[in-house]
Amino acid sequence: MGNAEELFSILLGDVHARTQVSAQIWDQLSQQVNDPEVKELVGVRAYFAKQDAQNIEKCFQLLGRQPSAPNVQAYRTMLEDWRREFDTLQNPLVRALYVLAKVRQIQNWRMGEYATLVLMAEAAGETAVAALLEHNLADTVDFVEYTRERFRDLVRDAIAGRATGRAA
Repeated sequence: MGNAEELFSILLGDVHARTQVSAQIWDQLSQQVNDPEVKELVGVRAYFAKQDAQNIEKCFQLLGRQPSAPNVQAYRTMLEDWRREFDTLQNPLVRALYVLAKVRQIQNWRMGEYATLVLMAEAAGETAVAALLEHNLADTVDFVEYTRERFRDLVRDAIAGRATGRAA
């Protein structure tokens, strides 16, 4: 990579590929969570990930570029490790907490990626690209805010259940 434009293109392509991979994982996990609210939240995140990927594809069209071959093996490995950990969990509440924790972890990572890409697009004068990426960033931030209360409720339920178990 010889310049900032190439770096931007590579980073954008990597985010695109990771977004597609995570949409598949969220779809799969939403089928395995028993808690109806968490199931819906994860399904919504999968839907937004697909929309985010479409916005990134539009960015590439606006730039007149094609995504380069991304290296997402480490990301796939991390998600598969999480999937294996999830499969070992038996308690439905703990499974729901685990999924929400991992979704939030990915979303926090994704917010940093989008913030960086927005700044790079703005610096390059690519306002339409910056606007699309800003939209993805806003969706991600909104989702994290939306899930915050549900996550807190699940943690409280888990702690209350543990306290009840000790009292019995």
